[in-house]
Amino acid sequence: MRILDVNSSYSPTGGGIRVYHERKLDYFSSGISENTSALAVPGRDDRLVSEGPPRVYHLRSMPLFGSGYRIILESGGLNSVVLDYRPDIVEVGSPYLLPSLARSALGKEDIPVVGFYHTDFPDSYVGPYASRLFPRRVARMLYDTARAHAGRTYRAMTAVFAASRCMLWKLRELGVKRLFHTPLGVDVEQFSPAARSEGFRRSMGVPEGGVLVLYMARFHWEKGLDRLIEAYPLFRDPGRIKLVIGGRGPHRRLVDEFIARYPEVARLPYITGREGVARAMASADVFLALGQYETFGLAGLEAIACGTVTVFPDRGASAEMAESLGVLEPYRSESAESLAVSLAEAVKVSRRGVKEELRQYAVSRHCWKDTFRRMEGFYEMILKARRDGDLDGLNPPGDWW
Repeated sequence: MRILDVNSSYSPTGGGIRVYHERKLDYFSSGISENTSALAVPGRDDRLVSEGPPRVYHLRSMPLFGSGYRIILESGGLNSVVLDYRPDIVEVGSPYLLPSLARSALGKEDIPVVGFYHTDFPDSYVGPYASRLFPRRVARMLYDTARAHAGRTYRAMTAVFAASRCMLWKLRELGVKRLFHTPLGVDVEQFSPAARSEGFRRSMGVPEGGVLVLYMARFHWEKGLDRLIEAYPLFRDPGRIKLVIGGRGPHRRLVDEFIARYPEVARLPYITGREGVARAMASADVFLALGQYETFGLAGLEAIACGTVTVFPDRGASAEMAESLGVLEPYRSESAESLAVSLAEAVKVSRRGVKEELRQYAVSRHCWKDTFRRMEGFYEMILKARRDGDLDGLNPPGDWW
């Protein structure tokens, strides 16, 4: 089986989506599986970047407002990829133009197209932005239009993957069928309590016997940056708590102004390697995974694998992970006071020695190898249903997830 992933939401400096695709390529090129996987992502021009295994293609695309992301606007390059790689199944990872471009590129080829709902764009982008920029009636119209587009897009797929149950419910409400629960994984060797570094803690200025609280994400309100800035004065305690902020993004100016106002807050230079990310997470006592619109919450899981107590909001897949973990109640996402209280409780929990409990949660439930073995089984089911002309057989009764 030859699997082709296509995703406009991939960026070489991105977060969970980039990690998912990189780990997937590693898995299918390692010899563990007889199947193969290739990846087509945005680039400056159409070209084969790596002959592989694994094969990686760049598709000509346009930069997206200086965000570090690019968007694919035409199907010609993708058509060339299909002719070169000859996939048995195509997985489309972004919801905007790419699904229709993929259908155009495939033409009359009888190749199943699977969608992966990596981005909950009606709730994470359209709804919040519209409510900030437009009157309520217009904002609601735009939000409903985005939901309608999501429904049309994913109902047209042969099947759809989602990494959390709450996203499956959203898709089901939009009339999408043939849904598969595909939770992501974590590199449990790299993200481990063993990555903890006392040198890192000293370099960040953590006081003797103090607490390192780490926020490391894209600088954007969707990642809870505004709530953190609002909550910090409520838990501020420079003699005991050291807040460290790492990342980059469109709201960098807000971070600069925040640190100028509270100079005891440490700024962590942007980390490109996963080893450095693991060291920072394992060296922290508390990790802030504040994104309200996550479709899975990979950064939070990586911190958990490091044995670090993680604070989650009460929305989206973040709330689902907090509930599944059962160590700390999520905070109320609209309340800075609730975040401050949750952080104080997280500090107490971290003192109780829960590293092994957190670690075992990640190891037992979220190994990347198990993730991709599960997906391979789903791919085989989808291909068989297509061959047999029985796609309705992919609709098990009840809420099987």
